[in-house]
Amino acid sequence: MAEDDDCAVRVKALILCFLFLFLHLFSCRAHERPPFTVDGTNERYEFVIHIVDEAPKIDGRIDEAVWAIAACASNYRQVFPYRGEPASKETKTLALATKDALCFAFICAIGSRAKLHAYETRYDANMERDERVTVSLDTMHTHERTFDFTVNARGAKADSRFGNKRWDGQWEAAVTVSDNEWVAEILIPLSTLTYDPKVSSWGINFWRYISETQELCAWAFHPDRPFDERYMPHLVGMPIPPTGKSTSNDLQLQTKFFATTKYDHEEGSTTSMYGLNGEWMMHTNTSLRFVLKPDFSEAEEAFESIDVSYVEQLLPDKREFFVQASEFFDEVSPELFYSRRIKRFDMGIKLTSVLKGTSIGLLTTHGLKENEHNIALNIRSTPNPMTRLSFGYVGALRKGNHSHSIGVGGRIRFGNDGRFSFSCSYASHSSGNNLGDGNAGEFRLHYYDRFWSASCEYSFASPHFSPPLGYVPRKDFKRWSFHVSRNFIPKQSSFYRGGSLWARYSFGETFSGSFFNRSYAMGLRITLKDQTGVSISYNRSRHAEYHIREQPSDDHSLNCWLSFGGNRPLRLEVSYALGKAFDSHYR
Repeated sequence: MAEDDDCAVRVKALILCFLFLFLHLFSCRAHERPPFTVDGTNERYEFVIHIVDEAPKIDGRIDEAVWAIAACASNYRQVFPYRGEPASKETKTLALATKDALCFAFICAIGSRAKLHAYETRYDANMERDERVTVSLDTMHTHERTFDFTVNARGAKADSRFGNKRWDGQWEAAVTVSDNEWVAEILIPLSTLTYDPKVSSWGINFWRYISETQELCAWAFHPDRPFDERYMPHLVGMPIPPTGKSTSNDLQLQTKFFATTKYDHEEGSTTSMYGLNGEWMMHTNTSLRFVLKPDFSEAEEAFESIDVSYVEQLLPDKREFFVQASEFFDEVSPELFYSRRIKRFDMGIKLTSVLKGTSIGLLTTHGLKENEHNIALNIRSTPNPMTRLSFGYVGALRKGNHSHSIGVGGRIRFGNDGRFSFSCSYASHSSGNNLGDGNAGEFRLHYYDRFWSASCEYSFASPHFSPPLGYVPRKDFKRWSFHVSRNFIPKQSSFYRGGSLWARYSFGETFSGSFFNRSYAMGLRITLKDQTGVSISYNRSRHAEYHIREQPSDDHSLNCWLSFGGNRPLRLEVSYALGKAFDSHYR
């Protein structure tokens, strides 16, 4: 019976994959433009920068003559709260380039110094409520993932690469503040970016958060989909080296030596532990990272958290080898590859590369004494702005056993302005001893516009699906999920600044037909004109945990939340929850 169910699941997966390919053939390949004029771009929707011999001094002052020939982006519009309306404060962004760096200057008008709010001074801190500016660069020009460089009005910096906020780049920034404006200068060396030298143009966008009025503004976006990278203008005129050679391809090594002394009744003995790690930037699009005898203190820190819940929680890995370039393994993580499954190892190699619209990540670790070897391969391709495809492989070699996991997936946008999207993923695992063999998958149809969002999702995991390096908190289920939300976009005369109403429902069963879960939830959130926030939601969930108790759990809760003070230094938040929950970690 179980074999018949597995066969039926595979047939459904193949049918949906054929549907995915069919939609891909009819997907739109054209670059999109916003419904309004983006000042600073030409008729081809290009932002053309000029190359200068010497970069300006990054001191927050734009008094050098070189800024006079810089390209200029202006007339920002609001993303929130009054979407599409002109920003309440003027912002201009200047851009130019040298042979090895990009330079930007933001000139941001303000009401007064007293109304400028910037609290963070730490690197990579959460600047959600700070006055700040951001440069977004789509260096692969896939209209999907970007480098983001953010500076707040106090000069604190934050950055991310392709969504990985734990990535730390080498770049400069400086800020000055006067009575009627503040200025931020940014210099980004090309050597800190990952890009394919054969791609002559990138995507670019600029953002500003105005703390006085709590406005999120952007230079180029579509009001229906403000965070869709397809609407980023083309950045052209960059001094990209045609050979793809990095400006710094020296082998960088960091060495660590550890020594301990062990005494016994007869003689003393000394045990030495050594470590070596480094990174070689082979090209602007290829990097090789390696580690030999990694620092064991990192390993101990990575596993210091203790989880006492009955469902394993997903915790981030803190070890540097796995943190850096983790964004190249998104498609196999964490279902097939959860790096915390790898405890101690003697050596590891990580190779990452980008080639036009394709990113590749290859990682191996080796435990010589235990004879344990692991490999993870992730390939992500974006053939056009509407389509994404992925392939992943994870292998684990243990004494007397070996296992292989394969995952495929993709996403396609279609319909008017790409408002519909269909995504799917399928994973299969097999091993020499047949332990953990099985498959899992997820198929999702989603619709999104300025006011409405709706999705329908089907997911499953076979009864024994358990890859040795994967994170699978629950298995043996087939589940349907539905979600719908309504966004309220205010006008200048409205009594509120924003709001949303949402509801979701899901139900599922095990492969044998037993009850698995049934849940529903609904909620309302609104921000008033005086920036007071109000939220109320209700959740009800019946779920089975047969390995713990025979009867399904019945959880329900009513949650209320109030926020006063807006973006002022002194704010007050009050929340209250009433209900019953067998385990607060359930999701």
